[in-house]
Amino acid sequence: MAMSPKILKKSKLFVDGKGYLGIADEISLPKVTVKTREVTSGFQAPIELDVGQLEKLEGSITLLEYNADVLKLLGDWGGTGRTINLTARGAIQKQGAAPEPVVVTLHGFFKEVDMGSWKDGEEAKMTLQYAVQKYKLEVNNEVIYNIDLYNDIREIAGVDHMANLRKTIGA
Repeated sequence: MAMSPKILKKSKLFVDGKGYLGIADEISLPKVTVKTREVTSGFQAPIELDVGQLEKLEGSITLLEYNADVLKLLGDWGGTGRTINLTARGAIQKQGAAPEPVVVTLHGFFKEVDMGSWKDGEEAKMTLQYAVQKYKLEVNNEVIYNIDLYNDIREIAGVDHMANLRKTIGA
């Protein structure tokens, strides 16, 4: 039997607790990639092994205006020692079912601002690239990912893939 996909029907972006409904055009969420090493050592074909690290976590947001509050946050990590909090909230729903909440919580800093181009009668869009130190993904109130790079935590569906490694080295 065919199933209909869950469609993102509503979303809202918060930057340091301030909502940007109607201004936030798009958010590109971090791609989560496990670092691997290819090993051949007599196998019929190469196999990949998890080396206990992730590729860097980064993404972008696009706003439909030059927003001074957000622009002032560029590079804030280096200057103040605090991270920027980004929260994206959405509602996904498939046909005939109740909507489900999706919440992405990110801690990091803005590392690049692209002010785009100007055209009369168009939005003054800007795109900000961000680096992530913490990433939490919740779908329908279930924590799917809880990644904290500074504390060496990689929880996937409640299982911390790094716990035994931390314990082994006494961390």
